Amino acid sequence: MIAGGKHYILHNSRSSRFTIWCLSDLHLFNKGCELGRIKRDIQTIQDDPYSFFIGGGDYAEFIGITDKRFDPEGISEDVRIKDLGNLGRKQIQAVKELFEPIKHKCIGLLYGNHEDSYMLHQEQQDLHGWLCTELGVPNFGYCVLFDLVFVKGATFKKPKLVRQTPAVEQSQITRQSFRIFVHHGAGYAQTPGGKLNKLIQAMDYFDADIYFLNHVHDQMGKRMAELGANADCSKIRERIKLGVISGSYLKTYTQDASVYGEKKMYRPTILGAAKVYIEPDKREYQGVI
Repeated sequence: MIAGGKHYILHNSRSSRFTIWCLSDLHLFNKGCELGRIKRDIQTIQDDPYSFFIGGGDYAEFIGITDKRFDPEGISEDVRIKDLGNLGRKQIQAVKELFEPIKHKCIGLLYGNHEDSYMLHQEQQDLHGWLCTELGVPNFGYCVLFDLVFVKGATFKKPKLVRQTPAVEQSQITRQSFRIFVHHGAGYAQTPGGKLNKLIQAMDYFDADIYFLNHVHDQMGKRMAELGANADCSKIRERIKLGVISGSYLKTYTQDASVYGEKKMYRPTILGAAKVYIEPDKREYQGVI
């Protein structure tokens, strides 16, 4: 688990509303990968000054010919025979190129079970580290807690993500901080209740305002209230927690191909990424499913 520190978004308006995306489970090089949808969402993030993102892992398939999950029918036509001897490099390079236009908007990148299995069994443990270094973004590992701090000041121009406290007179700025928990996800739940239970479990286990879980190729959310008291315990206070399962870009059923999800008769997937809107000055946040 990574304690991911503080990351700052500078802005200049009390009415600012930010969109925090969690791009996860892209599964590049799988025949069911909806690459067009991925590129459209990346373009939206690039064009919208108020959009920033976290990477949730499983960016590509990373399933080689020696892997028991290997299925030739599910492989994209972009993978050639000779690529199988250099699969990790080819696929991680493609992920880098995909994220390159929005790297300045990346809060950090996690890796998922597909990267983890490939790195472990192919003795390429630093593939994900290479990706983060090349893009110049924080490596969030498999699971992370971090603070996203919105800093409002009249001298700031369009919203900007920075890694250090801005060098501005404290009297000229205001701050709102939100603690965020992100985990690639775990388990094999197929029912909505099973998936939601894993999300609620994370919301019970970890101290945060906003939670992102991935892995189960679905979109859903949950709001929970936590009661406490003020500093001198003279007044009851309510804290709202928001949890989101972040979605996927991998189709369960693919035209003219019988792939893994079809053989298991999984539920068809809602494609795309779930998002969270944050209005810092109001301290309000809501999931967008």
